[in-house]
Amino acid sequence: MTRIFTLLIVSVFLSLAGFAQTSEVVVDGDIATPFKINAASFTSMKVIQLKHNDKEGKEHTYSGISLFDVLTKAGAVPNNQLKGKILTKYLLVSAADGYQVVIALPEIDPAYTDKTIILANQMDGKNLPANAGPFRLIVPGDKKLARSVMRVTSLTVLTAKIPIRQ
Repeated sequence: MTRIFTLLIVSVFLSLAGFAQTSEVVVDGDIATPFKINAASFTSMKVIQLKHNDKEGKEHTYSGISLFDVLTKAGAVPNNQLKGKILTKYLLVSAADGYQVVIALPEIDPAYTDKTIILANQMDGKNLPANAGPFRLIVPGDKKLARSVMRVTSLTVLTAKIPIRQ
């Protein structure tokens, strides 16, 4: 019985370790330059702030880097011309717990929208709380907060495969 209890404790510990915070975000997929975002990335890229309400309606100020700047650095859009077949690209955002959301590239490009989506590392001047960070996507303007992903681990640019109709 003691051995089973020990195995159970070890299993719980290992499963919780799988949800430990990651200290970097992988940027990959259909891009020219894959890279990783970490705390140092926030000092080498332009940091912006935006106000965003939590699910209780309380306003917070988030600090982070523009998702457009991240994808530009990655070379996600050749020659920075989001048009034609490039409009079939989208971003798959993944979190530490397996949660995923999709964002179309025009939702990120300032040539198409006035809203700025950021990858935040701070809320109200402090590092994000452990249950939300160290990195969180903030999507302003959404009526529901479902795409403001907490504990972001990867940003993967993919291209939709358009079926040929006959």
